[in-house]
Amino acid sequence: MRNRRVGLRKRLALNIFADLHDAKVAEHHLDTLFWECTLRCNLACRHCGSDCRVDPGVADMPLEDFLRVLDEEITPHVDPSEVLIIFSGGEVLVREDLERAGQEVTRRGYPWGMVTNGMALTPRRFRSLLDAGLRSVSVSLDGFEREHNYIRQNPLSYERALNAIRLIVREPSLSYDVVTCVTGALIPQLEPFREMLIAEGVEHWR
Repeated sequence: MRNRRVGLRKRLALNIFADLHDAKVAEHHLDTLFWECTLRCNLACRHCGSDCRVDPGVADMPLEDFLRVLDEEITPHVDPSEVLIIFSGGEVLVREDLERAGQEVTRRGYPWGMVTNGMALTPRRFRSLLDAGLRSVSVSLDGFEREHNYIRQNPLSYERALNAIRLIVREPSLSYDVVTCVTGALIPQLEPFREMLIAEGVEHWR
């Protein structure tokens, strides 16, 4: 019968590994915090696997609740200037208090950004978000007009998303990227799509 006792060398190695693992956990550095601030959305995308819809039947989390969690459970343990807060959804622009949310986290020393489909990003709204401290944006664009609108199920979606991208890439204070869900229909067009993005001034695409 084999001796099942762990040898001294192996036991020492396991102890060292455990110590390293504990140290790694202890020094884990938070640099990005996502707040899913709404499940509401102004689109009904074919590829969306979430519960987001125009009326999800769930109220948005009150801003005060999020700020309380931020103040009591996050801020005491981090340097706010080193933690990027990302507002996501749903579609964040359906929240009328998004600017106030941005102002509040900015006042607490946090940089913040958002993920959007671009449908509701007018020049006026864009300016008000910048004034509220907006620092980064991710915009979804899933191909040329036919492919994008098919996925998004809205004939205005491509035009609105592209207009949003045009606003964003011309704002030097922002970090940004364009996010593409690659479908079978888009694969043969990836190269011309990339060239189109470059022509629009996009430097960051994922």
